[in-house]
Amino acid sequence: MLVQSVAQLTLAGGVALMLALVTAGAAKGLIGVGMPIVAMPLVSHIMDLPAAVALLSIPLVLSNLRQAIEGGGTAAALRQLAPLLVGFCVGIVVGVKVLMSLDDALLKPLVGCALLLAGLSVVAKPDLKLSPAGERVAGPIAGALGGVFGGLAALSGPIVFVYLLATSRDKNLFVKHASLYLVFASAVLLLLVMGSYAHITLADAGVSLVSVLPVMLGMALGARIRPRVPIRLFRLLICWWCSPARSISSWRLS
Repeated sequence: MLVQSVAQLTLAGGVALMLALVTAGAAKGLIGVGMPIVAMPLVSHIMDLPAAVALLSIPLVLSNLRQAIEGGGTAAALRQLAPLLVGFCVGIVVGVKVLMSLDDALLKPLVGCALLLAGLSVVAKPDLKLSPAGERVAGPIAGALGGVFGGLAALSGPIVFVYLLATSRDKNLFVKHASLYLVFASAVLLLLVMGSYAHITLADAGVSLVSVLPVMLGMALGARIRPRVPIRLFRLLICWWCSPARSISSWRLS
């Protein structure tokens, strides 16, 4: 599937794909989040949605792995995230099944709506705190919604980030939990797209692995620019990247 999609690209299409991956990596390197929100609208103009999700599966895993293991306490964090991750596993099966069963003409409006809802969830940023009992109820629900969005558009983060903001004690813990979740979510998505739903071959996985290179190049560029960005502008960039208006306008629901 993915190999055929890449083989059909013209020279201009190949250059556009590399630039899209570098741009998505630069966003990740600059503000630490937002790679799928940037990558999916760009890549889906170059190849169909199932191929785009397959292409991004390995870069999504590797771009989050380092932050996930920094600082120690990984096992304890995973135990705390267990209800969320169980919900995610259920949701992503549903999302990937829908992705592989619907026509592309129907998928783009559906994924556009997912982008809108996900963007709204980030922009809203409700200032709430959940009790332990509330976490047990909200965790699986947030995970399931993240899984559905992840299966449809490799966009598993925004809904879950709102939940993590309500459960993490400080910023460092939020970063730890968010990175662990993203590594887990990306790894599950990788296993699914390489399985029976998407019929991904080892050659397809190789193409996805090669796509890590332009993503990492973009991340390096973004990281070099980040120290020069004022904190106020940095925060505005995060809100802009996650805004529903930007997501919908870049997706083109046609």
